[in-house]
Amino acid sequence: MAIWSELRDIMRWLLRRADSPPPPGIGQRHQAAEQAVAQRRLLDQAKQLRDTQWHREPTPTPTTLCLRTSDGTRGHR
Repeated sequence: MAIWSELRDIMRWLLRRADSPPPPGIGQRHQAAEQAVAQRRLLDQAKQLRDTQWHREPTPTPTTLCLRTSDGTRGHR
């Protein structure tokens, strides 16, 4: 009977052990995949914003505040 109790104790010990850590580099691959997804999402959002009406409307041209005079100095309108 001692063998069975030993086997039982070993099995309990094995089942209580923490999972082994993941192989090196797994976290970096997950992070790279998440970054790629986030970058794709940002690019899609930027494309959607470019396609909106406000982006396609021409912007008004600014009026000139200062004009050069014939003698090369700046004069105000």
